[in-house]
Amino acid sequence: MAKLKEFNGHFCEYDFEYAFIGYLEQEGWQYTLGNNIERSSKREVLIKEDFETFITASYPELNSDEVTQIYDKVRLIGGETDFAILHKAYNWMVDGFLFTKQSGESMKVQLINFDQFKGNGAKNIFRVVNQFSVEYTNNGQRENRRPDVLLYVNGLPVCIIELKNPAASNATIFDAYEQINIRYWRDIPHLLHYCPLACISDGTK
Repeated sequence: MAKLKEFNGHFCEYDFEYAFIGYLEQEGWQYTLGNNIERSSKREVLIKEDFETFITASYPELNSDEVTQIYDKVRLIGGETDFAILHKAYNWMVDGFLFTKQSGESMKVQLINFDQFKGNGAKNIFRVVNQFSVEYTNNGQRENRRPDVLLYVNGLPVCIIELKNPAASNATIFDAYEQINIRYWRDIPHLLHYCPLACISDGTK
């Protein structure tokens, strides 16, 4: 459960972030601190456990190796440009893709269950995450970017959110726009390849 902290009466970006997370928790999203997510490295941007849990529940006929193959297919998604990769990832999220089982049989794999609220199929795993560091290389040195909030569905980061302190006159919503559209696309496109949605706010706009 996300909790606000006391700041001697001064509103901080930290408050805004956790108030936002708290709202999502009320709507049924699970909250996880990014540092608590198990990853092989900080370059990994998917939540493997959620992804494999959903696929296994959706397709119990698949064995563990086949589930891992599907995960690797999504994890290693590629394309000629960043936009092409984002477009492919989006299409996979919406329409799914064909997967060939070890038996040679082809099947359609859906990464998100859009029929959940009709009572059909496995339940999606909705998770809101903050303090999630994403590693990149800058002039041969390892560095990190840490988006304010990420929204995950079945282990896929579908939305990146950048929040600015409403009480800071020098922190504008345009700064949040630049953070995502310039600095994040420059440094951590391997995260944004999966994010068809982005949200920016200064608490008012």
